[in-house]
Amino acid sequence: MILPFAAFRSQSVAVAAGVCLLTPSAFAAPFVQPTAAPEAPEPAAWRATPMVPPAQDGLDLADRTRATAAGHAQANVFFLNYDGVTLQQGGQDNSATNTTVFAEFAANFQPYGAGNKRTASLQAVKSDWAPYDVTITDVRPGGGLYTMCVNSPTNVFGGGVLGVAPLDCNDNMAANIVLAFHSANDQFSAATQATTMSQEIAHAYGLEHVNQPNDIMNPYNAGGDPSFLDQCLNLDGGGNPIQCGAQHNQFCNNGQQNSHQELLWLFGSATPDAAPPSVTITNPKNGDQFVAPATITITAEANDNIGVAEVNLFIDGANQGVPDSTPPYQWSDAAFPEGTYCVAAQAIDDEPNSTMSAEVCFSVVKQNEGTTTGPSSTSGEPDPTTGEPPTTGGETGGLETGEPEPEPEPGSDSGDDGGLLPSSDSSALPPGFGQDGGDTGCGCAQPARPGAAGLLVLVALGLVRRRRRG
Repeated sequence: MILPFAAFRSQSVAVAAGVCLLTPSAFAAPFVQPTAAPEAPEPAAWRATPMVPPAQDGLDLADRTRATAAGHAQANVFFLNYDGVTLQQGGQDNSATNTTVFAEFAANFQPYGAGNKRTASLQAVKSDWAPYDVTITDVRPGGGLYTMCVNSPTNVFGGGVLGVAPLDCNDNMAANIVLAFHSANDQFSAATQATTMSQEIAHAYGLEHVNQPNDIMNPYNAGGDPSFLDQCLNLDGGGNPIQCGAQHNQFCNNGQQNSHQELLWLFGSATPDAAPPSVTITNPKNGDQFVAPATITITAEANDNIGVAEVNLFIDGANQGVPDSTPPYQWSDAAFPEGTYCVAAQAIDDEPNSTMSAEVCFSVVKQNEGTTTGPSSTSGEPDPTTGEPPTTGGETGGLETGEPEPEPEPGSDSGDDGGLLPSSDSSALPPGFGQDGGDTGCGCAQPARPGAAGLLVLVALGLVRRRRRG
């Protein structure tokens, strides 16, 4: 079915269903989402006992400089590396040079993979650490000390092990490298993956395993949504002696650990982020003119003092429901028929603060006979074949595919619908959309407002679910 509406696909979101933008007088037939099949139970798995680094003299990465005035840790930046890396063995951990102190960690780690689970796991790790003054990013920092968590399907410890890390009491080495053996296609939820990442990072600051499934430091995968509990819990050394007892004993009796209080001591409490992000549409440019039907890649540039969580696309004031969470922020293959359009982007950070960009307006004009699809002249010269000036809006005769508009078949309804009525073939729409029922269904059988065509929004099912702290 060919619809004369703008459509697009986001770089990072899979197209799943069609939804119309309706005027207030129209009502969509109910769309009932099929009941999802119950999720299969996750395999039995565990996080390995953290490894004790060899005794070292003359550590040279830092001179015990605190990352924050309120905390005792030297580094409070966590880099979640989803993109693959080769680690080599050296005298001590150094995340900036991909150097690990352990020969067991030295390997070529394949990328985690793309998809919604990557975004969901990143957001879930941020949720785990929200009470503490830390910065979490999936972009390698350009300088300073940071802990790197390598997220990769390359499992150097064998099946059943979800992750492993050095046990660095009091953040002695300051630039540790930890491993989480996960991928975009494994059998574990984003929440479970985040628990692995958060636990291995915490080991790099001296936290050890505890016997409590609801605490992130529990070594066995118990599913759910654990957190760093503000309770003194029994330590579990896995048959090995407790290594960071002096750190734990500040808050609990011997043999116990309070994960939350230790992290507050290490990093301090999170401070509100009052700085909003910045965002600008970089393509198209204001005043651009294209020949119908136009295929345009819409791009935006967004920045934040801590990190951009997502960027949303707006067309003619309507949120298109296809957020992009990783730079470059772009929406490819946006097909626009003849008309005038204004696009804007909204950037959101983790606080969340949000900023809306200035609108960028452009026009798509009728294709001159004998010309090819592409940007048209903006000179306003008359069409040499008709003597008429180019059309810049209000008409919607173009098609998404660029194919000639088919002649009406005998017996078809040839009423004056302005070219906005879709064909009777509604097989591509969700149940109840575009069915008989006059103007009340979501067949988009209503004229577009002057100067802009109605928009067909392609949205994705199963978008990122932000974890809630229990």
